[in-house]
Amino acid sequence: MARVKKRLALRFPVETVNEPITYNLIKHYDIEVNILNADISHGREGNLLVEIRGEGQYVDRAMAYLEEKKVQISPAVKTIQFHQEACIHCGACTAVCFSDALVMDAQSRKLEFFPERCVACEHCIKACPLGLFKLNFGLN
Repeated sequence: MARVKKRLALRFPVETVNEPITYNLIKHYDIEVNILNADISHGREGNLLVEIRGEGQYVDRAMAYLEEKKVQISPAVKTIQFHQEACIHCGACTAVCFSDALVMDAQSRKLEFFPERCVACEHCIKACPLGLFKLNFGLN
């Protein structure tokens, strides 16, 4: 059986934040879960960046389980293009970036973009008042 490895951004609806979904992936679907980043709080939507590994059939079943739980699944094959030269460093995008790809430097008060951390969740696209973020598909 072929082993599969996927890097995913998972967005949990409010009603599932308190459910043991990650535990169930491990216990019932024999999936290895490496949590790369998390932003989950009681009473609001949660975001989780994970790398999952497992036998192909188990990964397929685990993905079906996530869909059944209304978890939005975004594969990490999308990238964000940032037109940094036009940035006014307002920081609006940092408030929605759960992967810490966008951070304000405490010393310079300038926005820093770390594309290697970006999971292309698209929150920055909506948050930027100048529209400086664009979505690219198919780039690894």
